[in-house]
Amino acid sequence: MGFFLGSRSEETFLHYLAQEEGTAPAYHYLSRGSAVVVPGPIPLRGDRYEWLRAPTRRPMANPLRPVALATMLVASAELLARVDRYGERYQSADTFGFSAIEGAPIDAAG
Repeated sequence: MGFFLGSRSEETFLHYLAQEEGTAPAYHYLSRGSAVVVPGPIPLRGDRYEWLRAPTRRPMANPLRPVALATMLVASAELLARVDRYGERYQSADTFGFSAIEGAPIDAAG
């Protein structure tokens, strides 16, 4: 997944990424001289790449964009790590005493 930031956003992004309490996932910040493959403006069947949200116009400069991206990057990595640990902690719906399908308490008497 990729994100586009303004050409002078790297320092701000790195600064706020370092301010986050969680651990940032591995990432690559591409800059001058880098090449990026993006989908075309019109999605076609069988395209290898696709937009999650296609750009409709050139985004307005927003100094908070790199701050928000740094925060979301760390928060989403922490959330995904928590989801991975969830399966280790709760092996099944029985752990909660609920039926996974119905969401109702399991009747031990049957």
